[in-house]
Amino acid sequence: MKHRTLFQSPSTHLAFLPVLALVLLIMAAETHGAMLYKNFVVRYDRGWDILCDPYQVRRGDWVLKIFRQKGEIAHLDFREFLSIFQRLNPHVKDIDRIRPGQVVDIPLKKLAPGNLPGQSSGLVTIPFVMISNPREKIEKHARSYTIQQGDTVSTLIAKQFGGRYGNTTYSQGMRLFKAINPHIEDINRIYAGQKIYMPDPSIREQRWYRTLFDETGNLIGKMADTADSETDGPKPRHQTAPQPQTAPRPDPAAAKMFSPSPEADNNRPAAEVVSTIGGRLLDKGTYFLPMKQGEDFELDLSRYPMIDLQDGSKVILTDQDRVMDVDLPLIQSYWDNVKVAKVPDNASVQEILDAVLSAFSGDATTNQLAFDDGGVAIQVSAKWIRTEPSADGRVPRHTCITPIMDASKQTHEAIVRYLDQNDIVIKEILTGGTGTTQPPRRTDAAADIDRIDGANQKVLIDSFSQFMGFHYSPNIDISFPYAGIQVKALSNLLSFGNGREILIDFGDLYGDAVKAIRSTGLEILQINVDAAPIEIIQHLMEAAGRAYTTTPVLHGANRPAEFNTAITVKGILIPTSSGHNQLFTNTQIPELIKAFIRDQGIRLVHIEGTGTSL
Repeated sequence: MKHRTLFQSPSTHLAFLPVLALVLLIMAAETHGAMLYKNFVVRYDRGWDILCDPYQVRRGDWVLKIFRQKGEIAHLDFREFLSIFQRLNPHVKDIDRIRPGQVVDIPLKKLAPGNLPGQSSGLVTIPFVMISNPREKIEKHARSYTIQQGDTVSTLIAKQFGGRYGNTTYSQGMRLFKAINPHIEDINRIYAGQKIYMPDPSIREQRWYRTLFDETGNLIGKMADTADSETDGPKPRHQTAPQPQTAPRPDPAAAKMFSPSPEADNNRPAAEVVSTIGGRLLDKGTYFLPMKQGEDFELDLSRYPMIDLQDGSKVILTDQDRVMDVDLPLIQSYWDNVKVAKVPDNASVQEILDAVLSAFSGDATTNQLAFDDGGVAIQVSAKWIRTEPSADGRVPRHTCITPIMDASKQTHEAIVRYLDQNDIVIKEILTGGTGTTQPPRRTDAAADIDRIDGANQKVLIDSFSQFMGFHYSPNIDISFPYAGIQVKALSNLLSFGNGREILIDFGDLYGDAVKAIRSTGLEILQINVDAAPIEIIQHLMEAAGRAYTTTPVLHGANRPAEFNTAITVKGILIPTSSGHNQLFTNTQIPELIKAFIRDQGIRLVHIEGTGTSL
């Protein structure tokens, strides 16, 4: 069920990722290039923040020209790139027919929460550096000129850039002149008829102009450049500009419709149901359903609204036992993809939703989804689960719908985003109001992770003891009576600080010696050579008389488990006297699950050196 695209490190894709701030800062430091800053927008798509380049389509543009080398997503999986592009730019109905003036957001890279400064605002400003010769920039803003009798370079520059000798604009103009006229060795020796190049004053209006000069006012040797031309470029946007609505079109092979309505009023319960399960509400005009013989069946949408679902299925809404004077069972038996949902007049969102989904499933029983991901097992339970194929037909998308009493009962935003990344969409209906809860747009960066060393059993017990505040003394001398004599040996003493002490034996003591030591009243914990880290910690907690929970189950929402998301973590949860729990694990935990664990007041501790890493 799971589908995930794996990404290489950013440094692997420098040619495709000129937007990574860290890489660019290193490049600038090594080449002494100037820094040009560019605005990017951050859009939300299926659990991810997507870094996008706002782009205004120009005359002569075509799709591959625009998309060429446009980021990590396109490089790794171009089909996924196109899917994301179409979801983020719904106003582009046909990417092969883009038109000049259209503004699109081109997806570049999937971002982890808190990956870039300002990410949560939806607009980030990043150093955008590509190394080039500043002379090439200046030459694009220069014109040819023939020296006239009486001309001097200083008077020509003063006319074009204003000011007088010594001021900033004059000095900059003179440096620009020298850069594009390297053949003039002495600017005081020019002659009538000589061909030169004059920098155009319009160059000062370019946003990169200030990056041509260093702090002392001299032209830099190398400078920043952008993939854009010399135009001002597209203006940053937080969302796509509104586009004209088009009338809905039914499948011509299945039916024909006259006088269709635009998207219905979002305040109506039926429209809320449509926004929850996807599709469109048809409530005006006449819809014609094809008959095998004779004239088409005419459905008056103003009397019997119909929900047209994304997979082509249709649900007629009625509060009667007949539709257009035809019995409901007959209608439902005639068309395989047409169902009838009987709902009372003035029905609530939940009542309509229950009737619509029950029309397909036959009942409204609990549905569940489950999968494993590294160190966690996920089980999603919802009142209704609707599964549809994805746009590319490869991975199905599941929409999990559950009614909740109030917003405090909704699923944690990190879990919603995590499930969205795994093709599970959480939608929760507020029964105390109207509509569904809004999906999260941002999630803070994941919590810092504490770490202990688990390179081997002895190192693990030592580092765990230090972390917990226990006192561990390895290789101490012990003496005990055995067969009438006093015997000495080496062992390891662990004091828990509550009056409890035990010896830790890694296989050095045998048989009757262990019995003899225990007869003195001192307990021994014998560690099996095959014991795993979590098992060892469990034994230590039992010896300490401390409470613990192995493979704890956390719930994504503050509500009963019947319709909830259960996250089972492979580890051991230990409560502390301060009220903060500690969760020890030696498995990989997804980033958004880490953020969720942090927000539950749980301190996540990873056991290093056991073959996995966070």
